[in-house]
Amino acid sequence: MIEFLSKPKFSILTKSPIYRASRVLSVKDRRKISLVIVVQVCLGLFDLAGVAVFGVMGSLAVSGVQSQSPNSRVGQVLDAIGIANLPFQKQAAILAILATCFLMARTFLTVVVTKRTMLFLSRRGAAISSDLVARLLSKSLLFIQERTTQQTLFALTQGVSTLTIGVLATVVTMISDTSLLILLTAGLFVVDPAIAISTLVVFGSIILFMYKNLHNKAKTLGFAESTLHIKSNEKVLEVLNSYRESVVRNRRNYYSEQIGMLRFDLAKTQAQLSFMPYIGKYVLETSVVLGSLLIAAIQFALHDAVTAVATLSIFLVAGTRISPAALRLQQALIQIKSSLGGSEPTLDLIDALRDTLPATSVNQELDLTHEQFVPRIQIQDISFTYPNSDRQALSGVNLDIQSGSVVALVGPSGGGKTTLVDVILGIIEPNSGKVLISNLTPIDAIQISPGAISYVPQDVSIIDGTVRENIAMGFPVEVATDELVHNAIELAGLKEFVATLPNGLDTYVGEKGARISGGQRQRLGIARALFTNPKLLVLDEATSALDGETESRITDSILSLKGKVTVLMVAHRLSTVRNADQVVYMSEGSIKAVGTFESVRNTVPDFDTQAQLMGL
Repeated sequence: MIEFLSKPKFSILTKSPIYRASRVLSVKDRRKISLVIVVQVCLGLFDLAGVAVFGVMGSLAVSGVQSQSPNSRVGQVLDAIGIANLPFQKQAAILAILATCFLMARTFLTVVVTKRTMLFLSRRGAAISSDLVARLLSKSLLFIQERTTQQTLFALTQGVSTLTIGVLATVVTMISDTSLLILLTAGLFVVDPAIAISTLVVFGSIILFMYKNLHNKAKTLGFAESTLHIKSNEKVLEVLNSYRESVVRNRRNYYSEQIGMLRFDLAKTQAQLSFMPYIGKYVLETSVVLGSLLIAAIQFALHDAVTAVATLSIFLVAGTRISPAALRLQQALIQIKSSLGGSEPTLDLIDALRDTLPATSVNQELDLTHEQFVPRIQIQDISFTYPNSDRQALSGVNLDIQSGSVVALVGPSGGGKTTLVDVILGIIEPNSGKVLISNLTPIDAIQISPGAISYVPQDVSIIDGTVRENIAMGFPVEVATDELVHNAIELAGLKEFVATLPNGLDTYVGEKGARISGGQRQRLGIARALFTNPKLLVLDEATSALDGETESRITDSILSLKGKVTVLMVAHRLSTVRNADQVVYMSEGSIKAVGTFESVRNTVPDFDTQAQLMGL
């Protein structure tokens, strides 16, 4: 489990995006990053040494051309290296090799360190994504529904990459380049303070000017990019999910235009973000050329040729190192600003899940016996109100469902039936009261005995895979033996359908079951529920898409489990629940009547009217 650092005591820190981003790193990881920064700073010394040696070489070259002895400072360097008594040609060659080695070593080692840093942060990003998914899945359905699907996907995927690579890795690079600039500027101070100050003023002013004029725009464009990315994906998903309606309503052109506009806006935003770094590049290149000409003019006007050439060569070599570092620094500032918008959804999700433990399972194995599980449901004074609602969805609900019984939840739409099912299954937590299944909370019962509780919703989710993979969903496909699967499909009334498939159980059913009918999807969901040999079966309008004959046959199969399996079914077709042991009538969030079909019919006039309309 990833341990996100807790929020700091001072609220001013919590508002800093970069500080918030750094909190996703553990103390150990932050120490590693600190070590990387120290190494990068030390590598800057190689640059400083290389630049200094090139300056000595330039001064030595001018002295050699003029047949003069090198000045005292150059002589001290030659003595320190041990080449003061060598011929001029050998001195120049050794200095050139030495300077090249320093600069190449710095470049090579920087590449190695940067690669390892990127790999470390990329792996960290993968770990963060995985941990966020685990934490998110341990939250209630209401929490998950606070964000759209595309917002959640973005926060878990692209937002994490933007956070780790776009922000954290860029901050490391920025600190490294800043230290390099400081070292090179310090070296220039030793040679010529005036040149150093001039260099500092020129490059510092450029970086400050570029940052001041571009960083706000970069941040705005970063937010716009992430927003447009999410919105365009939402529109694509919307039209694909409602394709039939779009065709019938003749709205396909509308969607294509909407998606096109969003993608064009996104492309324009991305182009602006991509162009920003080039502005700094062109400005810095021009500045180096103009700076070199200015320094050359000043040096040759005020000093002798040896000193002027030595100083100019140091500036030119330093400029070749300062300019890229300054460019990277300016680009890093833009990158961080533009990435903050893309990482904001992820940072918000991390803050929301910081104190949440990842979803775990006590028992990962599928045990078809469920010996320790007792399929009794005890509902004790449950009340629940949805967020931002003034009306209670459930109010003081009490119910005791005995093991092996068949119980039907009936009542008008909006009466609280599905909400009660969600509470029973632990999908949402009640505001007050409690639910016990097998004398445990729903979540504990599910974790201890996976597969003992099965659920079939009205809208069955079909994964992009085969019939076998859909039935075994969530369990390794290896456990879905032919014997287990065939038993489930027979109870679900799918035997004849599977027999007609070209590859039987291994036939691909298409994304969301695109290649099968609505009734077949619903029966596939029932087969999935029965595959684990459940002791508690919850059906929420699970046969609503079936024809009367098929529904009757499947209902008979489910009722045959009576005594061995506790069945809780939500149904509007009263013929489905007529033979239930207990009928629970719900309206306005509370239970109005409990008893046999006939007793509830006699107690609730509306229920009796529905029964009469259905010919019962």
